[in-house]
Amino acid sequence: MKLQKTGGVASIAYACLAAFFIVILAVVFPRLGLGPNDYMDPAKSIAAWSASPGTFFSLDIEWILFGIAFLLLMLALRERMQAEAPILTQIALAVTYIACAFWLGTGLVNHAMRPTIIGAQDASAFRGALSVTYGLSVGGYHALGWALLLMGWAALKTARLPRMLASFILLAGLVLILEFVSMALVFVVFVVTVILSLWLGIVLLRARS
Repeated sequence: MKLQKTGGVASIAYACLAAFFIVILAVVFPRLGLGPNDYMDPAKSIAAWSASPGTFFSLDIEWILFGIAFLLLMLALRERMQAEAPILTQIALAVTYIACAFWLGTGLVNHAMRPTIIGAQDASAFRGALSVTYGLSVGGYHALGWALLLMGWAALKTARLPRMLASFILLAGLVLILEFVSMALVFVVFVVTVILSLWLGIVLLRARS
């Protein structure tokens, strides 16, 4: 039961982190001169970082926190359903480890490479580093999609979560799996994860012995 409560808190925290990311994308980046398709532009990104390095540092930390919060959430869901769906929940947890590793890499690589490359004003190196970290972040969300798909399947099979919530977990998993198709889906992914995380957090926090 303690893990269920911890997972509920982690789920709410994940929703807050995703909401913060939406604010950065929709409000802060435009003020720094970064539009929806400008993040991969070295000149504009270098200028934005120089103007507000704290914004980008907070995003680096956020990727690491994403991994911690999601791992705690999935551990709670596995505990809830593993007795009746051991294989599905075990595979979902294994995929979760992959997602967390990708997000850890995203945050650490960004933090390590950005000051040096921007200090040198090396647009070519910056473009290459951005491609790497963008690939890591998308890979993390792709893995997250598979983890949610499997966990939603387990939830429908075991009926250990409300059926509507279990179906939404499946739908969210499909959306995240397809994120790599277009950068336009990034905003949709974060909105979906905010809704899902809040819903899951409430359900887990209301769990009774």
